[in-house]
Amino acid sequence: MSEKLPLAGKQFLITRPLDQAAEFVSLLEQQGGTAICIPTIEIVPPDSLEPFDFVMRDLEDFDILILTSVNGVEVFFDRLVETNQYFGTLTDMLVVAVGPKTAAAIQQHCIRPNLIPADHRAEGVVAELLQYGVEGKRILYPRAEIARPLIIDSLQNAGAEVIAPIAYRTVMPAGSEEQIRNLLTAGSLDAICFSSSSTFNNLMTMIGDDLVSLQGDTKLFSIGPQTSATIREHGFHVDLEPESWTLDALVLAMVKYYSA
Repeated sequence: MSEKLPLAGKQFLITRPLDQAAEFVSLLEQQGGTAICIPTIEIVPPDSLEPFDFVMRDLEDFDILILTSVNGVEVFFDRLVETNQYFGTLTDMLVVAVGPKTAAAIQQHCIRPNLIPADHRAEGVVAELLQYGVEGKRILYPRAEIARPLIIDSLQNAGAEVIAPIAYRTVMPAGSEEQIRNLLTAGSLDAICFSSSSTFNNLMTMIGDDLVSLQGDTKLFSIGPQTSATIREHGFHVDLEPESWTLDALVLAMVKYYSA
């Protein structure tokens, strides 16, 4: 008789954008889980990329490049090509990647990051760069529209010049609210998995205070401390957070959680 997989019979709601959910779904299915993908965020371009392109024309004037997400990486290299910039310029810069997934995305463009903070949050980036020394440095930080100001404020206070063009925005996709309400009402979800603060914030915007009554026995799983803090700020309990803040670690933590 074959051994039962640890997540067999469990059903999880994945709130990541559809084009970024495939790896997570695969990891869950390998452990026997069922993933339902209903994104609460959608990645879209900013209202205008002109400010970003204007900055890119002076790429050789920057000392440090900070990339904090796969989305930011893809937009940066897309604009690098569109503005006819020389890839070799990046070899003269300190390239900072926030987390292994961001680093892997950069390496796909044949550039090796110089710095990957152990703490995959804005706080980790700031701590590493302050130790490196940023006074007098010019820093390019392509960011999400709703990114926390911590990186900008902290590095500018340390004497750096931080240029932070908006690379992308997150919006709520149409049609998700009714589908999620139906799943919660039916009580068919074992857990909802959140991969960023935005995924939870948008769920709250969609469902509102009804989430308190609709949640029932559905658990809330968070990828890391910043997302967990957002969930708790809304008065909800975080049932699971992995020790390291990656999707692989989250799935391993889920396996341990249900195997206990």
